[in-house]
Order: sequence, then C-alpha cells, then structure tokens
Amino acid sequence: MRLKIEMQADVHNRGSSKLKRGVMVWHLFTDIENQFVEMIDVFPPARVTEKAEKNMVAVVKVPDLNPGESFSPTVVLRIDTITRDWLMETQPATVEHIARTRGVYCSLQKYWEYDDPLIQEISQKAAEKTRNDESYARLVFKIVRDRMKLKTHLDERIGASRAVREKEGDCDEHADLFIALLRAVRIPARRIVGHYYRGGPEPEPHAWCEMFLERNGWVPVDPALGNFGKLSEHYFSRIREGLVSERPTIHLKWSGTASETPVVEEEVRMTVLKNGQS
Repeated sequence: MRLKIEMQADVHNRGSSKLKRGVMVWHLFTDIENQFVEMIDVFPPARVTEKAEKNMVAVVKVPDLNPGESFSPTVVLRIDTITRDWLMETQPATVEHIARTRGVYCSLQKYWEYDDPLIQEISQKAAEKTRNDESYARLVFKIVRDRMKLKTHLDERIGASRAVREKEGDCDEHADLFIALLRAVRIPARRIVGHYYRGGPEPEPHAWCEMFLERNGWVPVDPALGNFGKLSEHYFSRIREGLVSERPTIHLKWSGTASETPVVEEEVRMTVLKNGQS
C-alpha cells in the first residue's frame, strides 16, 4: 500500500516572554522492514537525520515567537508498506551480537518494572512451562491478552506494574507489560510508537513491541491487536524506544527562560495513493 502521510506541528507561545532561537526535534519515522520511505518534504526546509535506534528526525529551526504567536511547520512523507511475517525467515546472530543486545535491551526502566513481585511471579511460572525464548514469548503474549482488558486511549501511560494489577489498559499498557515480562527473563524487547491506518484520514495512534530472537533477529509483536511476528501493511512505525522507555514525538528547545512552556500540538493525516498519484 502506498501512503501519503501529512504531519503538521503547531508551536504556540502562550507565555508573556519572547521565545528565542528555538529548535524542534520532530520524530518522523523509524527503520523497519515492512515500510519503505520514498519521499520526505519538510517545510520550512530542515535537516533530516538519523538518531539513536534508527529513528529519523527533522531538526527544525523555530523563528523567534512573541507572546501569542505560533509556528506551524509541515512534513509530507510518501511510503510503501507491505504485510510481512518475520518468523518465516531466519537471521542467525553471532554470540557477541546476542550478548551485546541482551546487555542493552534487558535493563530495568520506567514503565518496564520487571522487578515487581507480581511480574516476577508470572514470568517464573511461564518460564517453567516453556522450552525456549519463542515459546516463552508466545505464552506471555497469550497471558497479556487474556489478563488485560483492552480500553480506548487512556489519559496517562501507567506502566507494567500498575497494568498487571489493574488488568486493563490501552495499547501502551499491553506493550509495556509484554516488554517487562520478556526483560524479566533476559529476552531483549523494546517499544514501537506509530499509527495504525484504518481507512480514514486520521490514523489511530498506536504502540506495539519488538523482541529479539536468536534465530530471527528483531521480531514485531502487537499484544493489543493480537499480531505475533507479523505486521500488516496498515502499520506506520515512527519511533523506536528501547535504550530509553519514552521519546517525545516533538522535543522543543529554546534559548533563555520562558514565562510559560510553549504548547506543542500535532496533526497527522493519511491518504492511500493510487497509481500515478503523488
């Protein structure tokens, strides 16, 4: 499927002091094997560069904003997406790469509290019933889906420790609990933030996971929507979070002290492109 993705950011100076020499770091997309970016158009023109974990960002200079003024840059992406099953292919890794990946992607972090006693109990019981990383991940995937009631988007991200007790949450909680249960037994795992396209112009914000298997490399898993090892063409991946548990879509910096933090908003729209459209 070929998609045109239009993003507009709005930076509003609601304070009483002037904002000077602002810089906006805007996450656009991340490298994943079922989407291929064909075009990037940023206005006003900006530098597009790769940051940690293969996240592509636009570094946008923000003009000085007097109180009450706004700045609204735009980005247009054209991407091709495909449905892909990662478990159909083997990508064996070296012992050194496996050890390095475990060292980086199994740490204890905010939202992934795998030292929680209840998470430890669930992970230990699951490990006793399984024979390898993939079978453990499949069982934990089922546990998360059976245990958690899927809600619409919550106002806050509550993390794995609260989610495992409250037994409900949106895609964030499903992803965070799955990641915590994998990291609890030293299976590398990380989070992907993006959008799910359901056919309308406004795509649904969404979060899912990637887990590392020795035979397959990084494999996507979506506990909320029930996809294990496979993504359809309707997924658009924007931000990968594993070294840290949270990266803002838009990060704004400026010179000096503002009387009030600027308000930053974003609108994302998607359109399917037919043959010949651009």
